[in-house]
Amino acid sequence: MKKKEHIVKTVKPGMKVLDMCTGSGCIIISILHNVEGVKGYAVDISKQAVNVAKENAKLNEVPVLFERSDLFEMVTEKFDVIVSNPPYIPTDVIPQLMPEVQVFEPIEALDGKEDGLYFYRKIVEQSKDYLNSGGSLMFEIGYDQGKDVSELLKNEGYEEIEIKKDLAGLDRVVMGRYNKE
Repeated sequence: MKKKEHIVKTVKPGMKVLDMCTGSGCIIISILHNVEGVKGYAVDISKQAVNVAKENAKLNEVPVLFERSDLFEMVTEKFDVIVSNPPYIPTDVIPQLMPEVQVFEPIEALDGKEDGLYFYRKIVEQSKDYLNSGGSLMFEIGYDQGKDVSELLKNEGYEEIEIKKDLAGLDRVVMGRYNKE
């Protein structure tokens, strides 16, 4: 498996990484597979999602500490990196999704509220309390949300904000660094 360049540059051995809204756990599991010596933590509001993620981590033989949490509610530690793929689809777009997405994905894993940015706002506002100085916040985003999520980060004092594209050339990841003063 080819290592993801932006993850390898950001996540290094010895770091603590939190996966917010982990879902199936694929992001934190991938990070732990690609970067040795990382301590992985993951939270999700869904008990079912946490159970699936635990099973996936076990199948992939990676140690992750999972916790059921409404965003940062149960988080007590600080991290070097926070990654998140929160629900980001605007509520009125959900009925237009492919049937297999509507049927098999829980609505709470899709619904980003009115403009799709609800969870980005909450995580950006709260994450500074859970990042070590110089820590990074990385989001998976919808193809048309790069500019808006970048602005949210900028408005909360994040620096070195970057938008990364996926293999189709669409905006897919927004990341920024927070330096406490």
